[in-house]
Amino acid sequence: MRADRLLSILLLLQSRGRMTARDLAEHLEVSERTIYRDIEALGMAGIPVYAERGPGGGCSLMDGYQTRLTGLTESEIRALFLLKMAGPLAELGLSKALDDALMKLTVALPAAQRHGAEQVCQRIYFDVAGSGQKEEALPQLQTIQEAIWQERRLVISYCNDNNGNGIYSYQQVEPYGLVSQDKAWYLVGVVCGEDEKQVFSVGRIKTAAMSTECFARPEGFDLPVYWAAYRVQQQEKKGFTALSTATFSQKKENMRDFNKKKRLSPTKKSHIKKTNYVCSATSSLLVCA
Repeated sequence: MRADRLLSILLLLQSRGRMTARDLAEHLEVSERTIYRDIEALGMAGIPVYAERGPGGGCSLMDGYQTRLTGLTESEIRALFLLKMAGPLAELGLSKALDDALMKLTVALPAAQRHGAEQVCQRIYFDVAGSGQKEEALPQLQTIQEAIWQERRLVISYCNDNNGNGIYSYQQVEPYGLVSQDKAWYLVGVVCGEDEKQVFSVGRIKTAAMSTECFARPEGFDLPVYWAAYRVQQQEKKGFTALSTATFSQKKENMRDFNKKKRLSPTKKSHIKKTNYVCSATSSLLVCA
């Protein structure tokens, strides 16, 4: 939109000083002729901006002209500029939008606070790449995000296996939200016709198409609260599985020691019944055949 472009020109000139029409055109992805028309429009709106053609020329604001933003504390400014290092925003296609927003914030800050804001990225760094987690290819992420914002149903093909080698099933889902955790994305929603909310790994979604049907998002649904409860539930499941495995391993080890102590002579081995071990999620059973 032209209004956004006019504001971007104003803020670029304010933050960088004199810029050529070519530089502005390349940054805003328009022609130089469009830049000159925009400069003229800004001037007619009362902004003290002027352009000089030829070698050494360029576009600039009159000395001393500045927009101001007040009321933000140092901690608030630092928190805002730390967003620049948030990897998930880039995956959602919001990286350029974030850069533009921070540029607008930078030029609107008083000079004393602007210097501190520029130092944020040199003082704190988030390594969002991680170490052991493999990057996922997520071609459907943009479609899913758009369906969430527009509150429209999704038709997805979902794999029941992490490696993509399982069976795919088509499901119509009402998408409530996206969650990023450990370099992986998850979709929280409800399969149409069901009541219970589910979590879908976006990496398992092979295709996603936005339906023309809209849905009503539950007013009381709180995504952060739901996800916190879901994580607790998953941790409890993992802990139970680990405990059951450890208990079975200990019982098996004890039985092995018992058999060693009670080892019989070869002539009596024919009287020993064959013993099998069967493990379930909750107990270890000794079955004699």
